[in-house]
Amino acid sequence: MAIDKSSSALLQHLLYLTTPETVSNMAKNLGQSRRKIYYHLDKINEALPESIPPLTPRSRVGLLLTPEQKAACRLLLEQMDSYSYMLNSQERIQLLTLYIVIATERVTIEKMQQLTEVSRNTVLSDLSEMRRLLRLDQFQLTLTTTKTQGYVLRAQPFAKLQYVYHLLYSIFSDGAAPFLSIVKEKLNLVDLLADFEQIARQEWIRLETIVGKQINRQELTLLTQILPCLLQAYRNMNLDAEQKAVLQVDFAQVHERVEYKAAQYFADCLQAAKEIHLDCIEVEILTILLLSYRKDRDLHATSEDFVDLRATLEHYIWYFQNQSKYIVDKPEELLNQLTMHFKALLFRKRYGIFSKNPLLEQIKSKYPDLFAYCRVTASLLEEAWEVQLTDDDIADLSIQMGGSLKTPVDKGQEILHIYLVSDEGIAIQKMLLKQIQYHLPNEMIHAVFTTEQYRSVEDLLEVDLVITTSEGFEVAAPTLQVSPILESRDIHRIQQFIHEPGPFSSGLELRQQLEKLLSPYVSSPDDMKALRYQIEKLYGQRMNLSQLMEGE
Repeated sequence: MAIDKSSSALLQHLLYLTTPETVSNMAKNLGQSRRKIYYHLDKINEALPESIPPLTPRSRVGLLLTPEQKAACRLLLEQMDSYSYMLNSQERIQLLTLYIVIATERVTIEKMQQLTEVSRNTVLSDLSEMRRLLRLDQFQLTLTTTKTQGYVLRAQPFAKLQYVYHLLYSIFSDGAAPFLSIVKEKLNLVDLLADFEQIARQEWIRLETIVGKQINRQELTLLTQILPCLLQAYRNMNLDAEQKAVLQVDFAQVHERVEYKAAQYFADCLQAAKEIHLDCIEVEILTILLLSYRKDRDLHATSEDFVDLRATLEHYIWYFQNQSKYIVDKPEELLNQLTMHFKALLFRKRYGIFSKNPLLEQIKSKYPDLFAYCRVTASLLEEAWEVQLTDDDIADLSIQMGGSLKTPVDKGQEILHIYLVSDEGIAIQKMLLKQIQYHLPNEMIHAVFTTEQYRSVEDLLEVDLVITTSEGFEVAAPTLQVSPILESRDIHRIQQFIHEPGPFSSGLELRQQLEKLLSPYVSSPDDMKALRYQIEKLYGQRMNLSQLMEGE
């Protein structure tokens, strides 16, 4: 049975819960009856795969989705089209906010009703919540009304641009696929985004040649989605000459960077191919984004312009080793990697460009010691540069450091031809390689590829196993998909394949076996998760010990 709009509203509500909620409270929050909630739960359970435990509220406790249930529910939402998708309150507020900042027409309650397909009272309630959130926000925006424009967001120009970027980043990096389709269709962004993406794809190699750097491909995709909307918001601000002059003073230093030349080239391409003209401030905005995004390669990492930055990072590497139990394998290589990373980070800090690490919680839970050492030692960097590093920044640093630490070395013979395939960027690739080398010291990892690189040489390789972080990666060789931050079940699956090569990846995984065995005895999903995790961890340790004893 397919889920409809009403069921999707409950599904989205459940995905946002962080603590268990009773059916009565769900009914109250969604404006539905308890009977309707149970009806939608039944429909959702029928749509879930058989391997996923059903969504069953516990008496007097309620319901909170497990990670497995969350993943399956997100997949259900992604499979819905925009016509059968019901926006939740957070998505409605995001859509209304973006509409207000980019609309060239007068923004009225009636138009916002048409946009969100809800009642007048619901729109008024969403606007009230929007005002509350703006009061709590660091950018100090206010929602007001005028006769000519209707609803409008007021703020200092620079602060408003920062806020709009933050909003767009949240929408395009976290939004469900049907929600993104609704945003593009309702706000008439489909053609505009397609034009920018087409020019970016055609000219990107040339742009990277100009700057001598390679921007992470995931960041590039985000850029082609955010930039058109950000520029439209800037144009909708209708700044006078004095306001533009203030912005240009803030942006003046970017003219010295090679990214400014690349931005000018991109602007020329837009003008020639699509007749889209960028003014000087819009070129500067693009330059700031190019400077702020993560790089996979930087020919200027050792430039004399960054001598002070490198000196601070060199001191940090020494300090990190002195304060922790870890030893860096290749300090000079790590120094270049950190220089490339922190050049972009400092520009993000300077211009308030929002960024987050989607692997934050995994890093904190799987590598608490490494994260803690990075958190403590990062104070040296914060003091030197007068910045405050967030947990997301520390997670980025943990990935950089974790990929450069020494791992146990064993002189065992090469057994299998193993290749890693990941599109998560160089830092994640190195981190994944170090994790696998740690858990499989006797195995030889022949190379680490992106999907595109692997496809180009696939026919030339002798492959026993491909370990990938990419969903839907299909090749002729045996393949195991793992998380970028290895979990116990990932390690177990890899080790079992090494010991017993065969079609293991298509069999019943350890997690499913444990849940099947434990379900008659453990009714609580949270207790099930905690117990299963401990068994997985113990089993992984047993496998490691067994492998070690076999090698002696």
